[in-house]
Amino acid sequence: MKPKWLKKRDLFVQTQRKLTFTYAWLIIVFLMLFSMIVSIFFLGMAYREQRQLLHSSLYATENGDVIIPDLSNSRGDDLYFFYILDDEGKVIADSTAIRQNRDDNLDMIERWHPRRDGFRLKWLPESDDHHDGDRYRDKDRLLFVGARPYVMEDGRKAVIYAARDVTFYAEAFQNLLLVLLFILVLFVIAAVWLSYSMSKKAMIPIQQTYRQQQQFLADASHELRTPLSILNTSLDVIELENGEDLTRYSREVVSDMKEEVGRMSRMVQHLLTLARSDSGSVEFEMASFDLVPRVRQWVQAVEAVAQKKQITLTTSLPEKLAVTADVERIKQLVYILLDNAIKYTPEKGTVDVTLGSHPKQWYLSIRDTGIGIPEESKQRIFDRFYRAEEHRSREEGSAGLGLSIAKWIVEVHRGSIEVESTLGDGSTFIVKFPQA
Repeated sequence: MKPKWLKKRDLFVQTQRKLTFTYAWLIIVFLMLFSMIVSIFFLGMAYREQRQLLHSSLYATENGDVIIPDLSNSRGDDLYFFYILDDEGKVIADSTAIRQNRDDNLDMIERWHPRRDGFRLKWLPESDDHHDGDRYRDKDRLLFVGARPYVMEDGRKAVIYAARDVTFYAEAFQNLLLVLLFILVLFVIAAVWLSYSMSKKAMIPIQQTYRQQQQFLADASHELRTPLSILNTSLDVIELENGEDLTRYSREVVSDMKEEVGRMSRMVQHLLTLARSDSGSVEFEMASFDLVPRVRQWVQAVEAVAQKKQITLTTSLPEKLAVTADVERIKQLVYILLDNAIKYTPEKGTVDVTLGSHPKQWYLSIRDTGIGIPEESKQRIFDRFYRAEEHRSREEGSAGLGLSIAKWIVEVHRGSIEVESTLGDGSTFIVKFPQA
């Protein structure tokens, strides 16, 4: 049984989560915009209404004289206070709904001397006063204060101040925000559920098509292996029985056919491996073993291929390195990276294999003195069928699948693979795995 961390992450589950997140986020954004519009509309309506009422109070006149409202019997539900102050801050006329707050009102406006009509919001903090032997307690109030310059009959300049109590609107706005917040939370839950349902239904035909394609790819790859093996065996028989009778041209044709059959066999095997990895049907047999003699053996196995191009293979290996992994998959990984390094290294080049470990991880590094990788291709070389140099890759018999398989093997082992390369100066592939 595979450990949980080895189970393949379903591509469709990830896509469905992204779709769910996208749908839900769009709905949430629209709800937030709606809440903002409602809030701004409420504030704008309240502001215009109170400004108009306050403006009427500031400019109310009778026979050319300013009307000073009588607020002595008012609790501030309409107009909260009304003052006329001269340039020196002396009160010329006043009317206050709550007389205990007269000093606080004057403190609020004493430094405000507008040259034209002005409006401000002011908080009047809670007060607890003793006045004339009576104890009085008043709550926090939000006042909408207006002021306008005024010229008295004797030519002196003064300022008229008036304020309305808009605490009710502040409390109503707070309640509105709470209601909108409750609705937002409720709709977020509904949006997530709805988005999940929509994304799940949207993924059904895509999943079916993808699985059919993967099944076809796996079946086709499996079926192609047998005729390719027969072709390869037949060519060997022809060389064995009629090799001496073949003309030079015929021998070249047979040799080319064997190379193409070999290339197709490797490509089919890679396709079958990737198809099985996509379906999650590949089992990994994790075991503990010493990696050093294995790597030494695998490097020796490719020395004959390297010698054909006069490429020098060097190794830097520790005495012992115990790891926990799938031996066959690590072997496949090393062969892919070595084959890739040898293919793209010119004659008389060098390929260095380094194996080492840190306290929390072990690593494998394969460096070559090859052609290098362009900067724009570094992020794509692990994509399927991608080849940085199309023409050279075809000549080398590469289908652009090896590095994709290498990345898959590394990721299943919870590792990482990266490449450092300079164009014309070689490449270094570094694979890191966590210690078991």
